[in-house]
Amino acid sequence: MSRMKLLPTSMMALSALLLPAPAVASAAPDPTSAYLALLEQHNISYKDPVQMVQVGTTLCHDLRHADGPAQEAVQKIQSAGYTDKQANVIAASAVLTFCPDMNADATKDKPKSS
Repeated sequence: MSRMKLLPTSMMALSALLLPAPAVASAAPDPTSAYLALLEQHNISYKDPVQMVQVGTTLCHDLRHADGPAQEAVQKIQSAGYTDKQANVIAASAVLTFCPDMNADATKDKPKSS
């Protein structure tokens, strides 16, 4: 009976050895890759990934230095040919990956430093 319990454990150990290990288990994902993956998950198509990354980083820059509402930065994305829904997904993806400090939902509960 103890042999039966050992067999599954041995098989799990063997399968774990055969699986490729991540390069660095604690490393955060690359923001650019994470951003493009989010866009892909939401079926946002684009021709040039470099240009799409620039859209996201520009949005973050605009949010940090804007005098007007955040919606103006999103409207810039719409003017590039994206629908309102697509522009909002692109903007949210950019904020989550390139400028999480601009995420109002994530920062509203954090204590302000003085």
